[in-house]
Amino acid sequence: MGRALRAGATPDRILGLFEEQLDFVDSSFPAGGGAGIRPAESADMRAVDRDRRRLAALDARILPMVDGSYPERLAALLDAPPVLLVRGSVRALTTPAVAIVGARAATRTARRQARRLGRELAARGFAIVSGLARGIDAEAHRGALEVGGRTIGVLACGLDRIYPPEHRDLADEISIDGALICEVPLGTAPRRELFPLRNRIISGLSLGVIVVEARRRSGSLITVRHALNQGREVWVVPGAIEGPFAEGSNQLLREGARAIRNAADVVEDLAGMRSSEPCPPVVPDAGPTTDSKHLTRSGEALQNVRNESAPEGSADSIEQRILAVLGTEAATRDDLIERVELDPGRLARALLELELAGRIIEERDGRFHVCWG
Repeated sequence: MGRALRAGATPDRILGLFEEQLDFVDSSFPAGGGAGIRPAESADMRAVDRDRRRLAALDARILPMVDGSYPERLAALLDAPPVLLVRGSVRALTTPAVAIVGARAATRTARRQARRLGRELAARGFAIVSGLARGIDAEAHRGALEVGGRTIGVLACGLDRIYPPEHRDLADEISIDGALICEVPLGTAPRRELFPLRNRIISGLSLGVIVVEARRRSGSLITVRHALNQGREVWVVPGAIEGPFAEGSNQLLREGARAIRNAADVVEDLAGMRSSEPCPPVVPDAGPTTDSKHLTRSGEALQNVRNESAPEGSADSIEQRILAVLGTEAATRDDLIERVELDPGRLARALLELELAGRIIEERDGRFHVCWG
């Protein structure tokens, strides 16, 4: 499969060959072996069969671009991977997502900020996308997992070659309700040239990218460049001006990236992109259009949020139940879980949909209320 991808074969052709070889394997080895099969053909079929068994052992699957489950935001890119290998929930790939990236050798403060943002955004129904690397990536993943949220780890190696190796347990936890994905074949070792390619998938899956502490020559800035080329939003957590730790991320602020303090700032920005008439209680500040040629904002990233974020079952029914409760008084998440009788994950996704649509607002004390404007 790897050779075919590198040679430029189309997904249809790859899958066709893959299925033909699997059918041939099943029909050619009933009891007496492979008499009459040339050695090269036999070796290729054994390799295909081995990969099939390894994917099954990992509880993973092949997801070609032609599959209806392939994430639309990623498919829209000119350099979208023709095939993804996915371990975990394919549905997680269509959840509205925000990427959190930053330094591997991050300061303690930056790690704490990344974990808090991952936790806050996941609690609001976003999937957290990152690269499973040491430092900021791992903290963002862990923050999402702490609240039972979905998180997606994008690998620069094969699904069976977790890197760094000390994150194997974290990878296992991510794959329970989130997903691990890559575009390279099983057995591929992490290589320097694969990381920039991986970064375009991180931004491509996301509505926007948050940078938490990046040095001047950080790999996170490659993710930012991909995000800008893809029309995604870029946010930055301001860093200390002393020392080299946040030079790169602070420079992004000078060039026009939006500074954020918490998840509420992210949701406010996304809601502002979606609607030019937000409800009266909280007016999202879209801010002046930057003159920088490097950083721009785009409302196109939210084009399909409503469909993608709809929870299982009747989304309208769930939304109406939430609005009915909030129509009488403000309520916290715990109140809504009890009164609407939803599990926390489905409630979070429904609240996110309503908040992005400008129909409800979460106040700083954690209570939600209806927007009447």
